[in-house]
Amino acid sequence: MKKFFGVILVLLLAVSLVAACGKAPAEFTFSTVTVSPSAPVVNDTVTIGTTVTNAGGQSGSCDVNLTIDGYTDSQSVTLAGGASTPVSFSYTATTEGSYTATVSTPNATKSTSFTVSAAGPVGPGPGAGPELPVWAVGYNWVYTCTYENPEGTSKYDPSELSLTVAGEVAAGAGEGFPEASYHLSGAFVPQAMRDSIAAGMTLVLHVSTADVWNVKDSLQLVKMSSSIKELPGLPAGVTWAYTTSPSWPLTVGGDTWAFTKHTVAGGGMIDETVNRQGKVLEIVDVTVPAGTFSCYHIVEYDPASPDTYTYEHWYNATVKSDVKQIDRETWAGAETRVLKSYSAG
Repeated sequence: MKKFFGVILVLLLAVSLVAACGKAPAEFTFSTVTVSPSAPVVNDTVTIGTTVTNAGGQSGSCDVNLTIDGYTDSQSVTLAGGASTPVSFSYTATTEGSYTATVSTPNATKSTSFTVSAAGPVGPGPGAGPELPVWAVGYNWVYTCTYENPEGTSKYDPSELSLTVAGEVAAGAGEGFPEASYHLSGAFVPQAMRDSIAAGMTLVLHVSTADVWNVKDSLQLVKMSSSIKELPGLPAGVTWAYTTSPSWPLTVGGDTWAFTKHTVAGGGMIDETVNRQGKVLEIVDVTVPAGTFSCYHIVEYDPASPDTYTYEHWYNATVKSDVKQIDRETWAGAETRVLKSYSAG
């Protein structure tokens, strides 16, 4: 009998050993590294976060390491096979500049960059405005977009628009504009839902991408083309033609500028040209997810109704673009974009 139980015990141990050996060893991977806030200022506490996963079958432990330009920190995690856990580090930047945060385990390494700006409002002060900025390929601005439909409620979920300078177009080339322009490539994630009115009907449209062209000598919009899910092959297009353009450096109370705005969508279902004017209204501080910025508040309007703004944007010299936009004309309702992050030199 003792010999029988001894055999059973040996068999059980052998089965356990085979089961353990059949599982892959612990392997620690992790998701994308995030930085919050995305546009910190001096003395902000920045949180660097990720989610560590044991992709193996066996449980195990490892150190998760952080390095930021000579600064180091470490945390130990223990995970069963297939389990995950969030990991975060805190870091305080005391000087302006660009930083690279690198997170590593024995099995994976990933890095992300962020920029620390001066504390407090930045950009133009009272008096003459900033000089005309020069954009470069790769400059990027990310906006959180919300939409108030014609009923006056934001019934659609927010989306995120990423705009990147893709290149330049010479005068008369490519798109055929009379002036040299910048070409920006944009994408909405998730697709933006917008209401449009055509032939007396309200249509719900999904917008996924947008190509935008801005005149180099004024940064004024000259063309926008948006792809729409419900109208495959029939993008919505808007073109601007300027009689006069804003003068740089910008000034509050300076001359107005005049232009026409031509909108075509749905293969001609919508075809409309309107006259518009623009001006710099004021200098004002604007707080958005990317920070607080001193901005030139620029408005556009129908000359017949100069106090009713069809489009507003808030420009900042450090961002080299808009910190906030409100468009009350392209769609049936009002679309608001606020700057989440940017990389502009």
